[in-house]
Amino acid sequence: MTSQLDVKFFRKAKKVNRAVEITDNYAIIPAVKDSAEVRVPLPNRRLKTFEERETEQQERLAKLTSIEEQVEIERKGLLDLIKVYRQTKTGAANVVIQNLKVKELMEQRSKLVRPEKWIEELDGLSFKDIFASKRDDRKIGSAVLQVKRRVEPISSLYVDLGAEADKSELVAEEEKAPEPVASVLGIAPAPKSAAEVAQGVIIGKRVLTKKKSVAPGGGP
Repeated sequence: MTSQLDVKFFRKAKKVNRAVEITDNYAIIPAVKDSAEVRVPLPNRRLKTFEERETEQQERLAKLTSIEEQVEIERKGLLDLIKVYRQTKTGAANVVIQNLKVKELMEQRSKLVRPEKWIEELDGLSFKDIFASKRDDRKIGSAVLQVKRRVEPISSLYVDLGAEADKSELVAEEEKAPEPVASVLGIAPAPKSAAEVAQGVIIGKRVLTKKKSVAPGGGP
């Protein structure tokens, strides 16, 4: 089981009474008499450069502009369908479908504008804080939750070097994969004969064969 850099890791370090060694890529609990060394990979990230962040922001802005244009077009189409329905009392299904299309585009725009959302509990609030009253200083007896949003995702600030290394290794392995001998030698597969074609066609693991036609009297 792979260890993680969590509370259990530091409890284990405290239990064996060993200082945690930190390298560029790992946090290590040295081995003791009855316990082996525990090595945990550290998040390997770097801050993005100004140019990288600017390029990412421009890409997000271009996507947002495109989605907003689509929203306006689909909204006009929805208004036209609503007018038709009010006049003819038909086409309700088209109105529903168009409304769902506009809703999906609005959700995509919201995710681009505020890509990260979370909820925080606010402690010690009074009625004065909520209702802007100057006299009522009583504390609110129940929990107050606030939805917070971030206009830029955390992932836009850092580059995950570990993920990039894994991706490059995968690409290198795919490039090193051996090609079939026939393709390397430039040999084309032999064409099937008419008998093989008539015998059957292989689809996946099933073989579809042609049945012989039988005369009505049972003869060949």
